[in-house]
Amino acid sequence: MELIKYTGTIHPEEWLKQIQIHCYLKGIEDEQKILKICKLMIDSTIIIPKEINSFDDLIKLLKSHTSFNIFKDSCKRKLQVMKYDPKKEENYTATFLSNFRSLCNDAEIINNPQEIKNLLLNTYSSNKFFENEFIKRSKDPKLDNINKIVNLFNNIVFDELNVIKFDSLITLKHVPTGKYLSSRNVNYQTGSLRKMVFANEKSRNSDALWFITKINHHTQKKEPYQQNMICYDDEFYLRHKETNNLLWLSYNYKSPSTGHSEAFCNDVTYSARWQIINVESNDRTQNDLYVKSKDIINLKLVGEQQDLFLRSHDFAFTINGKTFQEVVGSNDRIGANDKWCIELV
Repeated sequence: MELIKYTGTIHPEEWLKQIQIHCYLKGIEDEQKILKICKLMIDSTIIIPKEINSFDDLIKLLKSHTSFNIFKDSCKRKLQVMKYDPKKEENYTATFLSNFRSLCNDAEIINNPQEIKNLLLNTYSSNKFFENEFIKRSKDPKLDNINKIVNLFNNIVFDELNVIKFDSLITLKHVPTGKYLSSRNVNYQTGSLRKMVFANEKSRNSDALWFITKINHHTQKKEPYQQNMICYDDEFYLRHKETNNLLWLSYNYKSPSTGHSEAFCNDVTYSARWQIINVESNDRTQNDLYVKSKDIINLKLVGEQQDLFLRSHDFAFTINGKTFQEVVGSNDRIGANDKWCIELV
């Protein structure tokens, strides 16, 4: 590690820290000796009076010099032109935010949360989802320091990657049993005799893949940047990827094991509308509209008759000698068996 000469191109406190580290590594711990070395390493254009006898006095002197104001202004200009590019290398977000924090510290705006918010918003204002979410969420008065503000930035960037969008390929894992909502090109032997629905594997396979597709005239009124994102209370179809059939719950036919409403797949589109009515998420905020991967949800069939909720349980049925965990529709009070974890594939 080499000694760094002070020329006004580094923050004085950071420069002093590096000088101290160098001295400690060399076994020099006497403050006056280190101070003497510091004075020798300062550019000759910066005059150091003889009466400077402490680190605090030296830092105050360096900060009062015109070179420090120029340094701070240079850091602010760098902050003003910084741009966030999510397509860059792995760990880019962490590197970007680390550089941003360092420049804020060097520019000495670390205690100005509003200026920090404005500068950070400008780095990614080309992304409408980020811009709108950051403006909305940054109004929280609790965001009063740089740590909370950069964490908000990271959360919104991460949210966009994990928001469930229309036409996304998803799975639905039954929370109590850990098994995935599935269908297969096999018909029930009772009830509707249509394509069966079940939850039978703890690892997702082709039986467990679903597209979540838009119903244009049943989608909430949204801003343009929100149109493709699924929000709480949106209505949609659940289309099985392998069979191209839609998920239904029957008002007429009984499930093969427990006699609840039968869950089945069919190729007719009318009335097979679904709605997410509850969402549980560790990082969910009160004003969060979006359904994200790993959220725990309840699913309701939207129809003209009584509400039916998608449910599974430990009861099973058998077709062609094979056993499957039953999935049903229920109009009982919502409970643990109605919880599903939605996951992006």
